Parts: sequence; C-alpha cells; structure tokens
Amino acid sequence: MRKIFYIAIFLVSILFITQDLSANAGSQYKEALRLIEQKKYDFAFMEFRSIVRNFPKSSLAQQSMFAMAEYYYDHKMYYDAILNFTGYINNYPSSKADVFAKAYLLKIMEEIKDPTWEEKRMFENVKEDFFSKPLFLLFTEYKETSYRSASRNDFRIRYYIDNVEVYRNGQLFVKITP
Repeated sequence: MRKIFYIAIFLVSILFITQDLSANAGSQYKEALRLIEQKKYDFAFMEFRSIVRNFPKSSLAQQSMFAMAEYYYDHKMYYDAILNFTGYINNYPSSKADVFAKAYLLKIMEEIKDPTWEEKRMFENVKEDFFSKPLFLLFTEYKETSYRSASRNDFRIRYYIDNVEVYRNGQLFVKITP
C-alpha cells in the first residue's frame, strides 16, 4: 500500500513539474513576441534560443527555431542561418513552415558569393524538392499557401505550373524555376 502511495506522489509531482516547465516555455515565448513588437530583436532572439535549449520537445521550440534562423538571415549570418534552417527542416519535415525554410535556403544561395560545391549541391536538392510533388490545379492559375512566423513575417507561396513564387511581407522574396 505504501509503494502505491509513493508512486502516486511521484507521478503527481512529475505532472506538476511538467506543467510548470510548459508554462515557463509559454511565458518565455510571449516575452519574445513582446520584444519583437518593441523591435528588440536581439533580446527576442535570446528568449527564442532559451526555449529551444530548455524545452526542445515543446511545440514552441519549433516556432522558436524558425525565428532564430530568420534572425541569423536578417543579420546576414548565413552560416548560422543555413545550420538552423537545415536543422529545422530535418527536425520538423512535415511542418507548415518547412517549405519557407527551404525558400530561405535558396535565397541564401543567391546571396552567397562563391558557394562551395557541397553548398551548390545541397541547394540544387532543395530546389528540386519544390517540383518533386505533382501540382494539380483546377479552375485556378496557381495554388497558394501562407504562414506567419514568430518573427512576425508573413509568408505566401504560390505554386504555378512552371515556377514557384515565395513572398515575404508582400514582397517577392524568391522565384524558383525548374
């Protein structure tokens, strides 16, 4: 009887600890969003990084990882951006933002001077991935998907028959042709 009592106390304490940790991740995420609204991007980045490090299994870690990669891209830290976007793609292959992470990688390829052979090959594989799934359009000229990142960037992607256009905050971000 005592063993059952101790096991029950142990399970209840784990439940409270888990709830406390997820609440802490949520409060850090809200703080990061508040900092972005105040245009304190460096401090928001630190909050996002803390969430990814301390709560890697949290659903907020996924959005935080994408926000970190965007921060690196926006600050022209392309090596770190590539690492974070490829990590995002590998860790969350079925996420809604996966395709936008790939678009960022293609945009980085356009901006890198003298990429290595491995980088060129990786980017070609990413580019081919945009056209690997058959596109079925019925009574429309394109298929569209959208996403809003934690960094408050609005993305839209349009799949046409012969190309793909990715928009970031209403501006054409990258155009991809086979």
